Amino acid sequence: MYNTFFDLRKKPFKLVPNPEFLFLGKCHEEVLAHLTYATSQGDGFVEITGEVGTGKTTLCRVFLENLDKDIEAAFIFNSKLDSTQLLKAIHKELGIISIANGPVELTQDLNDFLLEKKSQGKSVILLIDEAQNLGKETLEQLRLLSNLETTSSKLLQIILVGQPELREILDSHEMRQLRQRINLSYHIYPMTQKETFDYITHRINITSRKPQTLFTRSAQKKIFQLTRGIPRLINIICDRALLVAYSQNQNRVTPSSVKVAIDELDINIHNQSHSGSIWKKTAMALFSIIFILSIFSVVFLDIPWKWRDKIKMDESKVKILNEQIITVSPLDSNKKKEPLLVVKESLPPEPVLADSPLIEKGKAKTVLSVIKDTATRANAFLYVASLWNSESMIHLNPLTQQIQSNVDFFKVAAVQNNLQILYLEKSQDLIEKLNFPVIFGFKLPGDPVKGFFWLDGITLDNEYIISSGQGEKKYKIVPEELSPYLRGDKYIIWKDNFGNNRIIAKNSSKYSIMALKLLLTEIGIPLVDMSPVYDTPVKQAIKQIQKKYGLVEDGLVGTLTKIVLLNEKKDYDVPRLNNTRELDQ
Repeated sequence: MYNTFFDLRKKPFKLVPNPEFLFLGKCHEEVLAHLTYATSQGDGFVEITGEVGTGKTTLCRVFLENLDKDIEAAFIFNSKLDSTQLLKAIHKELGIISIANGPVELTQDLNDFLLEKKSQGKSVILLIDEAQNLGKETLEQLRLLSNLETTSSKLLQIILVGQPELREILDSHEMRQLRQRINLSYHIYPMTQKETFDYITHRINITSRKPQTLFTRSAQKKIFQLTRGIPRLINIICDRALLVAYSQNQNRVTPSSVKVAIDELDINIHNQSHSGSIWKKTAMALFSIIFILSIFSVVFLDIPWKWRDKIKMDESKVKILNEQIITVSPLDSNKKKEPLLVVKESLPPEPVLADSPLIEKGKAKTVLSVIKDTATRANAFLYVASLWNSESMIHLNPLTQQIQSNVDFFKVAAVQNNLQILYLEKSQDLIEKLNFPVIFGFKLPGDPVKGFFWLDGITLDNEYIISSGQGEKKYKIVPEELSPYLRGDKYIIWKDNFGNNRIIAKNSSKYSIMALKLLLTEIGIPLVDMSPVYDTPVKQAIKQIQKKYGLVEDGLVGTLTKIVLLNEKKDYDVPRLNNTRELDQ
């Protein structure tokens, strides 16, 4: 109705998962990267959760459309099935011809099919959307399917995608056997304000016949406040706001247009926004109490001794965060907290690796016990982050340290310091390939608290150089000695020097593509066409690099590919585990 008025080829905010409109926020990109890596590694179970409307189904379709030709997939989108119905649906999706009706016979036919595919060098995945609707009997059937394996690998990889209720179900006591088999778990969060703005602009640009801005910045802010970055709600409100602007003969959507659109829509949108506001106020009130109780213990007990004298209370010597935390209390809702304390980058010089003592065989537990007191995640983050931000200050918001999940702690801390976090769960082989310092989580027998040290280097004899605390003392150790104490989680802190933390591909901005082409030429890959087009030579060059490092050869420049590209450019001033080690050609 309004397409002609706004000079649009089609409606930009239709509620259909059209690949033409694909827009990946940072969180969506991380989910795709994790799914791609998990698939390449053949990990058994993967769990992806997200609130209603955050783009889970769209991600499923994008992931399936970009699978390698050697991977076959069964996509189950109707999850209200019992165990027998689920098996039959899997058979149908994979094209298995069977006359069996019972779960035992159906499972046997599926096993025969998987073995045949394995002999052909192919793998099979099962992706179930809206998995929170699966009954416990059906989930138990999935657990039994995960037992289909050879002596060396799983025959079927299972990916469960659903609303947050799925995680609650899997965390229940009855489902503990299934929960223990999940190798990767990830939650999709709504888009940030900036991503919401970019999302709206992206969809307009896709459908517009000419460059134009149909939403004012204040209208976009209003939309973000109402939707909290949930794509489905953004589409609903934007579509109605365009209709309102059209009916009022306005060539741009303003906040008043958005308000009229909201008034015409379902009241649930109002309720969602209101409840979000209440939650935020309640949370901030609780945070104010936590802050008062924790400021002394967190700031003055957890920060290393040698750094405490670097903390300056003088306003001229303290870097104030752009977004100060507001303390909300019944007595005075306008009070602001004191400025957040910042640890200035001033760390001990890098010790010479030759001075690092070699941990003797069988002595790893003793050394880990010695460093345990200083091996906190805060110390590990502060030190490794300083290797990347040598020109600036590294800070940790005291509230960040209250985050229980280690993965979430590192992610939030990285965002606060303009850095990225790559979470590696089962990827020992990737450490040398990526060649960046790694933070390891470890546990000693009988100690419930996890410690964190970091890998600072790798010697030519394949010995790890590890350290903790302030990094003053370093040790050499063979990786096998550490294995009994490691608990799977590894974190690589890195900086996206490409100036764009999104996947670089065909639909990326011309600036990202040009920057990528320039980098490829700098590392010795000749490109004739330097136009801002992600053409075949670029894709082939990326695949060549991915092959060299043993990555998935999809021709897309995601997190892993960006990191190896940084390593390819030897004159980049980035911290490396080994500056001289070369990969086998």
